[in-house]
Amino acid sequence: MSKKAVLGALAAAIALAYGGGTWWAGTKIKSSYDAAMDELPKQTALVRVVERSYEKNFFGAVSTVTLELGCAADAAAQVPAVKPADGDDEEEEGEGEGDAAAPFKTLRFTFRDTIRHGPIAGGTLAAATIDSELVLDVKGQAKAEQLFGKAKPLAAHTKVGFGGGYTTDLTVAPVKVAEEGKTQVAWQGAQARFEMNGARTHVHYDLTMPGLDMSDVRTGATMKMGKLTGKADMDKSAGWFMPIGKSEGRLDSFEFAAPKGLGTAEGAEGKALPTVLLQNIDMLGESSIKDGLYESTGTVKGAGKIGETKIDKFEMSSGGRRIHAAGYRKLADAWLQSSAVNGCGKGGGKASQAAMKALADQLAPDLKAMAKYNPEIGLDRMLVEIGGKRGEISYTAGMVGVTDEDLQGPGMALLMKRGVLKASARLPMQWLEQIAATGAESGQTPPPEMVAGLVEQGEGMGFVKRDGTDITSQVEYSEGSLKVNGKPLGAMGGK
Repeated sequence: MSKKAVLGALAAAIALAYGGGTWWAGTKIKSSYDAAMDELPKQTALVRVVERSYEKNFFGAVSTVTLELGCAADAAAQVPAVKPADGDDEEEEGEGEGDAAAPFKTLRFTFRDTIRHGPIAGGTLAAATIDSELVLDVKGQAKAEQLFGKAKPLAAHTKVGFGGGYTTDLTVAPVKVAEEGKTQVAWQGAQARFEMNGARTHVHYDLTMPGLDMSDVRTGATMKMGKLTGKADMDKSAGWFMPIGKSEGRLDSFEFAAPKGLGTAEGAEGKALPTVLLQNIDMLGESSIKDGLYESTGTVKGAGKIGETKIDKFEMSSGGRRIHAAGYRKLADAWLQSSAVNGCGKGGGKASQAAMKALADQLAPDLKAMAKYNPEIGLDRMLVEIGGKRGEISYTAGMVGVTDEDLQGPGMALLMKRGVLKASARLPMQWLEQIAATGAESGQTPPPEMVAGLVEQGEGMGFVKRDGTDITSQVEYSEGSLKVNGKPLGAMGGK
């Protein structure tokens, strides 16, 4: 075979291989879109795909999707009838509806994805690249220009790997609102990167929001947020509402000032509120599932200033433990997929309440079953340090020692027998005196000179204790009895 023939055959093989790769990439991307659009409405009753097109050619495709957020037009058919109470006449159709909460107003958003098939797509080696944008009609475009100027409100670029994973870079344009004599808003936009694996079970994201300034010209109130950053590595195989992994964020600063109070009447001025300044705010979250039980904790900590009072440190941690993961997922799915529970349908608030009761009755056995795992939620710790003094508050609520026999009884009996509540507080006496001095000016608290007497009276009754310069108190409800500072409530009065 001649050299020319060999080169020709090689070129044909390359062209055939590239064409096959492009066909494969196009087929795989189309399949992924179909799966995603089929799965989306199953997540919640408040999101629907109302219109969709997918125009495919050999080298790429254009996907256009319109999503509707809110209550479906036929939601009334999904709402159980609301029966009147005994002795009441049934309302004629349309009567009394003015008192019911109106269903959420629907919003529609159309997104266009311009897809380039691989194996070389958009100048890079990938199964595909996708450029996404928000599609606006003439009226929507005019409104968008009022907020975003000539910039695209939202834009995203996605690179799809050959294994099905993808990386998306998302940009939301800065926003400016300037209503003469009213509200002024300047938001510096947001940037984010999302990385998803091919199995759609693991996601990593990085988020940056440079800042936000808001002001009310009428009252002089202002709010300023500094730079916010965040990142997370999460496994969502147990459900997007029950992610597993770690997340962290940081807000450089938050400031709120209301020098004229919050009055809204024309020309009215309220009492000035102290300026609140929080700085170096760290936010940490961690969650896991072990032996079928879900656990999560979240912590917020930082420093700041309220008026002239410097806050050396504040920290708040809360979470849940021993939550039966399968039961929780079943409850969450049922809640999100019920249009009536989410306030949709004829009857508004009444229908929603009826649906919530029906759903609660339906899921009661699952709720009771979750109690067997000793679930617990609460505020694990709220700490504040000011001027070298520290105050702490905490509480937890849960169930302990539930048996199969307990599950046969009514829910309230189960709660009273096996429910556990613990709460504690420690506050410096000096803080109570300062709070009293501040509140006494407006008549909201007793004068400072009465505080010592009230504390002494509470100590005599056993409700509080003194620990040096601090005042402490502990409350515990368990096994059907209530204790304060370790003593049954009926035995209070002695030290």
